[in-house]
Amino acid sequence: MNKVITWCLTRFKADQRRNATSDILRGCLLLLSMTPFQFSYGSELPPFPNAGLRLSADEDRQNHPVITSRMKRVNGVVTSDGSQWFDGHLNRALYLLPPGHSSSQGYDFYVDQLRDQGVETLFQCRSFSCGASNFWANDIFEISTLYGQDKEQAFFIGKKQGSYYSVYSVRRGNGRVYTLVDVFKPSDYKVEKVSEQRESRGNVKLRLNDGLVKSSDLKLFVEEMNGDSAMNALFIIHSPVPETLAELDVWQQKMEVQKTAIQQYLKHQGIAGSRLRFNISVGTDDDSMEQKTTQAFWLEIVPLN
Repeated sequence: MNKVITWCLTRFKADQRRNATSDILRGCLLLLSMTPFQFSYGSELPPFPNAGLRLSADEDRQNHPVITSRMKRVNGVVTSDGSQWFDGHLNRALYLLPPGHSSSQGYDFYVDQLRDQGVETLFQCRSFSCGASNFWANDIFEISTLYGQDKEQAFFIGKKQGSYYSVYSVRRGNGRVYTLVDVFKPSDYKVEKVSEQRESRGNVKLRLNDGLVKSSDLKLFVEEMNGDSAMNALFIIHSPVPETLAELDVWQQKMEVQKTAIQQYLKHQGIAGSRLRFNISVGTDDDSMEQKTTQAFWLEIVPLN
């Protein structure tokens, strides 16, 4: 873009004496309209040299996926341990690289620029470590053109000033190389709403039955964590005071089972294990939970930064 503006100014000065201002102005407007995709939010990324722009978008999105770990299939469902969904605004450009270039070249070209601009890396992968290419193409980006060779793919996502920057590059079976560059800015109102919910709710305490807890409070807390990537949590499984050592041993085993079940549940909901901590507390006296004559466990969830 800067080169185009510089050229226009140079030509304008050179032809000013020939009264050709209108022709130069029309030529500059034409060049500017043909200049490839330019990102908002202060980030200007020039296209890969001689690459062709095949798709562009500048639009509001609902439930846009932000992925920060490899893609995989679990029980027939395509998912990721680090996945969040936001409403917001998306700027997107899909480039077809010229012949003779690799997917790594397209990937490195844009990732190097993002890092130079101070974008913080959240996750990156290459080749098979990204998961299957068709997951990215069809389930995440919804662009079938990006379905390529698993070994010839690379993905990057980073964050700067509330916006997410991602790059996905892949070589298709026909040899063509495509590179997708996204800038996504979540809606501020959703971030503020999650913060208000956290401040108003504080710690969450739930009764644990023999099975996995799936209460509305736990589901709401999971939604809050998916909506706020900076939110972490401590999960404490409590029990009342046991009467015997044998009872203590049995309860500790059952609490470990509950812990594993909760971990699996959160994992399937897209909450990364790195954001969670677990603890077991035996003999807790908590007046906020109704004590029963039979054994009872309860779960305390403590939001953390």
